[in-house]
Amino acid sequence: MTTYKFLASDSASAMEEVVKKLGPDALIISTSKRGNKVEIEATNNFSDEKKRKDIQGNFSDVLHSKIDFLREKQRNRIYSRETNEFDTSDSRNGSINQNQSSEMVKVREQIKHLENMLSGMVITDEKGLNEKTGSAVSLKLRQLEFTPEIVSSLKPAFDGLTIDRGRVAFLKAFANKIACDESKDIFKSHVIFIIGPSGSGKTTLSAKLAARMMEEDKQMKPTLVSAVSELASRRDDLAYYSKLLNIPKLNYKIDENCTSFSSICSGQKIVDVSLIEEESKYFIQNVRDQIGATKVTTVLCLPSGSSRNLLNSQINKYKDFKPIIAFTKADECQLFPRELCVLANKNVKMGFITGSKTILGSLALSEPDVLARHLDSYINDELSDE
Repeated sequence: MTTYKFLASDSASAMEEVVKKLGPDALIISTSKRGNKVEIEATNNFSDEKKRKDIQGNFSDVLHSKIDFLREKQRNRIYSRETNEFDTSDSRNGSINQNQSSEMVKVREQIKHLENMLSGMVITDEKGLNEKTGSAVSLKLRQLEFTPEIVSSLKPAFDGLTIDRGRVAFLKAFANKIACDESKDIFKSHVIFIIGPSGSGKTTLSAKLAARMMEEDKQMKPTLVSAVSELASRRDDLAYYSKLLNIPKLNYKIDENCTSFSSICSGQKIVDVSLIEEESKYFIQNVRDQIGATKVTTVLCLPSGSSRNLLNSQINKYKDFKPIIAFTKADECQLFPRELCVLANKNVKMGFITGSKTILGSLALSEPDVLARHLDSYINDELSDE
């Protein structure tokens, strides 16, 4: 087994060098003092699994011991400062307090640094997750494919809780972060653009949105609009849906400035955008400029089960319009945490989820409590399969 030795002024600095050289999975073999410095011996290569487990436990112990040591050091500094407050020399008090304040800040930074290192490490034993490490909830969430960045950012929501309670608390916080809690306000928009990659279900989603709007308000009669660059003859599913819902349907061929769009009809419009990316962005921006961005909502239609690359690509393309995400085809593919983490990382909101070819009553608003229950159901299924 190949080992490496790292010498630094303190344990925190030495362990930082360990991580830089050997990565976060590095395992500590021993720590020792060398004069005024600390030496850590570590490895990322193992001759057998048993030795790996033994060393892995030692690494956890070292980190926790160091954090405890730093906290005790901080308490001693605070006690020392309190006893020195009775010193009658103002200049000496000022010098002592300034030095102590600086040292306390440094100690706090070391503690925070070590805790961050520990929270990102996988610490287990032969019995599985050890809740005493304080990282068990984080690790369980990462095993369920929530990204380390999201788990870390929402840690205050579940810190100190058991695995089960921590999971529930995390899901509520996560749902609040990505769910659009004002989805119904979208129905008040003058124009709703439906965009997305080919085959994502834009046309069906347009009809489902129209049906849901009419369910919310019987007086609503939105117009379904098919936006195209050429009025070519092709299968017109939108016309079928307009007859089914008894609402108007129009074709709109974009012109140079899109000046005629506002005059094609009165009332609300749901626009199925079947254009290439450049035309779509040009069209949407012109309409926003003409009637006001606050009167326009852009819904980005994405199929469940999409890769992170596709999600990132589509969101980046239309980020200037602050799109609301609608996940379709949930009946064909599960909606996974890794997909939703992309939304959280991009700070975009999820407004709708649908998974049925039925038009009426098949569009769910992704309100925080609904989304949290959906994720909890998915996780329970995953845990039952373990």
